[in-house]
Amino acid sequence: MDRREFIAAAGTVAAVASTSQAFAQMAAEGSDMHPPKYKALEKATVGCVATGNDCLRHCFGMYKMKDTSMAACADAAFQLVNVCSALAALAAVNSEHTGHLAKVVEMVCNDCKKECDNFPKVTECKTCGDSCKACAEECRKVSA
Repeated sequence: MDRREFIAAAGTVAAVASTSQAFAQMAAEGSDMHPPKYKALEKATVGCVATGNDCLRHCFGMYKMKDTSMAACADAAFQLVNVCSALAALAAVNSEHTGHLAKVVEMVCNDCKKECDNFPKVTECKTCGDSCKACAEECRKVSA
């Protein structure tokens, strides 16, 4: 390798190193650049989706046993899972529409909690109701 090739190679290595350093710095700064605005809401909605799915699983099990006493609960949980999923997605990206949808989700959470309260001895319903209450409170904080 002659002197020119050595200098060119050294320059390339230096350029790659500084570029890598710049990207690393941008990545580190980027996390602070656009912080989540709705972290608590996102967490609450994701929790509602999980507990709502647990409730649905229980209701479907009841249906398999030919017991439809939890039909209204299943309907409420189905709606809850779907609107909370949508709100979680909007909250995750700091959407300007998060507050608007939060109003609707608060209503759905309150309706679901009322249904859950009809089955206080069913663990899935109790857990889902608690999740609905927490989510409704977070929705109230951000609703426009």
